[in-house]
Amino acid sequence: MQDISLKTKRRRYAKSSSFMMALLFTILCGAVALSLGYFINYFAKGHLVHGAQAVIDSEVKYIQALGQLPDMDQSKIYIQLNEDALLPSDFPKPSKVLAEGLLLFEMPQTEKRYAARIHNFADLGKVLIATDITDMADDFDFMQWIGIASIAFVMIVVFVSYIISIFVVKGTNDIAETAYEIIRTGDLSRRVNISARWDDLSNVAIVLNLLFDRIEQLMQGVRQVSDNIAHDLRTPLTRMRGHIDMLQKKQPEHQEYSKLLDEADHILQTFNALLRISRIETEQQRSRFERQDIDKVLHDVIEFYEPLAEEKNIVINKDIQPAQRVCDRDLIFQAFANIIDNAIKYGSEKSHINIKLHKHDEAIEIMIENSGVCVLDEDLPKIFDRFYRADKSRSQQGSGLGLSLVDAVVKLHGGSVEARNMNENFQIITQL
Repeated sequence: MQDISLKTKRRRYAKSSSFMMALLFTILCGAVALSLGYFINYFAKGHLVHGAQAVIDSEVKYIQALGQLPDMDQSKIYIQLNEDALLPSDFPKPSKVLAEGLLLFEMPQTEKRYAARIHNFADLGKVLIATDITDMADDFDFMQWIGIASIAFVMIVVFVSYIISIFVVKGTNDIAETAYEIIRTGDLSRRVNISARWDDLSNVAIVLNLLFDRIEQLMQGVRQVSDNIAHDLRTPLTRMRGHIDMLQKKQPEHQEYSKLLDEADHILQTFNALLRISRIETEQQRSRFERQDIDKVLHDVIEFYEPLAEEKNIVINKDIQPAQRVCDRDLIFQAFANIIDNAIKYGSEKSHINIKLHKHDEAIEIMIENSGVCVLDEDLPKIFDRFYRADKSRSQQGSGLGLSLVDAVVKLHGGSVEARNMNENFQIITQL
């Protein structure tokens, strides 16, 4: 089964898919809003300018045909100018230039707006022709407000999308962190906080909490079964071993009793190893976790096994750097002991074992290498499975649970362990 790293971090909002979608949505909506505002303004202003130009052009033709200035009314203004084309002092100044040569005037008395243009007639000279465009100007203002309102509405939609994306990221982070804490601590009583019930994430959280409830019930059942096994089987096995030992003392001439004692011890060791692995995997207690010197723990294990290695003329080479980690010292000691015990047990005489501990930033890598020993490639993926023993190791006494315990301990500490062949040597590499 593929190992899943427990070094999961809270996903930052800026790197979340929700933020990316909100950003893309913002770009698209912004482009649409700006395009909409531009075209509304462009076409509305074009309609205003062309409408005013058309009315003034018709007035120019009318004056040319009439040969004189017609009478003024509220919708038309005609002012004959001098050579300098100066407007009368009582005439308001233009408020805006609509187009080249086309000015906009606002009459304060009537609150009407006029579009005006100066035309040079052959017989009348320069004449300011102004036409009432109040209705068209009001339509233009209305269209401009529609454009502004459309942009504002799109911005509100974008803002709401960001709020929703933040809500989604927070919800997913809460779910991921709760699941991570359950994996890290083994505390199956933890549940995802549910602040609302209207959204899909809340529905997912509710279902996950139901799943956690079910898992907790099942794990409690597993623990109950383990306790029952411990009570109902381990005690009779221990008594049976005691009876065999007593019979051996009474009848020392019978060699079969020694074999039975060895078998009973093997069964009890296997039984205790299974219970220990199950408790590590299911309970994952961290009450005994303290900051420890991993290098000192490894030195203690090596010192413990050096006499056994010397009996087989196996040399242990050490390259160990100082490193600290929060851990359960006894479990880490047991894990290293199992690996080194296997290395000595399956190593050939006059070989050597290389043990290296290197620190890379915050990670600690421990490599234990057997020289001249290789495992078949098809056996490597199964080497940490319970009761699995390669063909070469079946001649040695054992239960096939040593490396399974190593795997459980390393995963409890948030690390990983792998086995591989390298340059005709067998390596077990542990990351903590």
